[in-house]
Formats: sequence, structure tokens, C-alpha cells
Amino acid sequence: MSSKIPPSIGFAARVLVGTVLVYAGAVKAAGPSEEFAIVIGSYDVLPHDMVLTAATFLPWVELLLGWSLIFGLRLRAAAAAAAALFAAFLCALLSVQLKGIQLPNCGCFGDAMHFTPRQAFFVDSGLAALCWLSWKSAPARLSLDTWCD
Repeated sequence: MSSKIPPSIGFAARVLVGTVLVYAGAVKAAGPSEEFAIVIGSYDVLPHDMVLTAATFLPWVELLLGWSLIFGLRLRAAAAAAAALFAAFLCALLSVQLKGIQLPNCGCFGDAMHFTPRQAFFVDSGLAALCWLSWKSAPARLSLDTWCD
């Protein structure tokens, strides 16, 4: 059994993860950072004085990683960074469950879509697995990495 991921699977994985990240980042970046900060603060995982900073920069990190995955620019680094981001989201969701904090929604997509923390846990787990497929498929034929080398 070959350990190489078929190019079409790797391409689909990175475009799907990238699209989700671009959408999530754009929705949150378009709204006031203070609204997203309220959601981040409700997780109770960051010090209070870091919440607004995280709410301001996180959407832009999601956008940057999403576009990097879609276009295949620094594909392995982008896939690893996106996987680390999803791992952080999963830890935050797990923390909420362990602390018994009741969230109305995860805040993943701002006001555009509302997932329960449990739903978000499964979505983020799936996206993290797709990040692995993206990382494993690099270098990919249909990526800027192959044009820039």
C-alpha cells in the first residue's frame, strides 16, 4: 500500500479546508472584533487582556492560512499551521466541556452559522484530518509551490 495520497484527494482536502478557513475568517473579519471577543472570552481559556487581541487577529490568520491552502503556497507549512489551529480549537472546545461552560454556539463562523460545541468538535476534527491529507499530498502539482521553486 502506497503512502502517497492521490493528487485529487490532496487537492480536494486542501481546497475544502482552505475554503472553510477563508469563509470563517471573512465572516469574522467583517464584523466588529468586540463581538467576536465576547465569544472568545466565554471559552475562558485566554487571559482577559488577550481576548480582544485574539479576536482581532484570528480572522486574519484564518484568511491567510485558507488562501495559502487554496493556492498551494507553502503548502506543508500552511497545512501544519491550519492543523495546529484546529488542535487549539479542539482544546478550547474540550476545555469548555470539562468546565461545564454552556456556550450558545462555537463562534466559528461569527453570526453566519451556529454550531453547538459538540458539532464544532466533530467539524474541527474532520478539518484537522483533512489538513493531514493536505500536508501528506505536498508537494502538489496544482499548487503555487511547484511554480515558485
